[in-house]
Amino acid sequence: MQNVNATVTIAIDELPDNVVIYKFQDGDFVFVNINKNVEKTEHISKNELIGKKLTEAFPGVKDFGLFDVLMQVYRDGKPRELDTRLYKDEKTNGWRYNSVRKLPNGELIVFYKDMTRCKQLEDEVYSLDKETAQERRKVYLLAKALEQTDDMVLITDVNGIIEYVNDSVLVKTGYERSELIGNKTNIFKSGNHRNDFYKRLWKTILSGKNYNSVIIDKTKYGRLYYADLKITPLFDEERNIQNFVATSTDITSRIEMEKKLQKLATIDSLTEIYNRYKIDEAINLHIERHKRYKEPFCILMFDIDFFKKVNDTYGHDIGDRVLKALSRLVLTHIRKTDIFGRWGGEEFVVILENTSREKALHIAEKLRKRVEAYSIDKKYKITISIGVAEYSEPETREELVKKADEALYKAKQTGRNRVVVG
Repeated sequence: MQNVNATVTIAIDELPDNVVIYKFQDGDFVFVNINKNVEKTEHISKNELIGKKLTEAFPGVKDFGLFDVLMQVYRDGKPRELDTRLYKDEKTNGWRYNSVRKLPNGELIVFYKDMTRCKQLEDEVYSLDKETAQERRKVYLLAKALEQTDDMVLITDVNGIIEYVNDSVLVKTGYERSELIGNKTNIFKSGNHRNDFYKRLWKTILSGKNYNSVIIDKTKYGRLYYADLKITPLFDEERNIQNFVATSTDITSRIEMEKKLQKLATIDSLTEIYNRYKIDEAINLHIERHKRYKEPFCILMFDIDFFKKVNDTYGHDIGDRVLKALSRLVLTHIRKTDIFGRWGGEEFVVILENTSREKALHIAEKLRKRVEAYSIDKKYKITISIGVAEYSEPETREELVKKADEALYKAKQTGRNRVVVG
């Protein structure tokens, strides 16, 4: 687990956003990890936050609105954004934009930006007096800010014809400004979205509403990237739409990080097969499918006979090699539709989709013989004991697993290297 945490820390430290990982505990959210950007933004060290409750570290979080968003995402698993708003307590004062996602292991990951400087610029823009020299100075500063921001900024007319792009657009996409001005925004289309995606986008902004979504765009050279896209209509004095302002941030690294975290949450780090969390999830899905379609399914629970003796005799390094070799062997002798994972220690589970008890018994016996005949590194011989259990309503996941575990126990008590049906 320390290796996993270290991997996560290295990964999130590479991201440009502030990143926090929480777990839900005793009605609050506890800090699990933060990246270096959070330490800089909030002027606080990681050691001061890890293991601490959110409401204790940031007492204004409920008034700010983030606590409610975290609770909603924790309960239903749906990603949510908390638009830019002011957070304030005795120690901290600043504008923050938050994006919350739920990880497969139940923890929450929050990507947020310090929008304080942007908000200050925005407030300045709204207070401009267009007839004064001061106003012209501020407009100039705003133009400079648009050019120097890392976000991509693009302005179009009502038909999507590009009228302005800042330098960040050119750097990201590889286009020259002359190639974009006068062209339509579909020059960035990646082909990864269906037509109805763009229809919804245009329907939203043409109705005068703001639009926000993650989009996959394409550079001049064909490289795809994920962007957090926001489009805002600009109106004239009669409330007619004159232009659209699109701002976008490259979040490819964030999306890739989410995928990495998902893998870390569902894959056993030693054997590189599914872990117990993923197996539990898969059993639940098979139970729901059985209730709907009445398809039979079984689970095989097995472990290595006398594995402690392997560790004691040859050492844990050899024990780990045995676990990895067994995992590879099983993967080559089960069906593509079967789900295989490490339950813990030397114990494993196979979920046999659309399989009766009789067929599961045949598969288990065949697997037992394969393992018995196999020689790991042409040197180490092992055997396995297998418990077989077929799901029957209205069993819960726990009851099904217990049935397989009891069958496995009986197999070991009656001599090992055998299959018992529960």
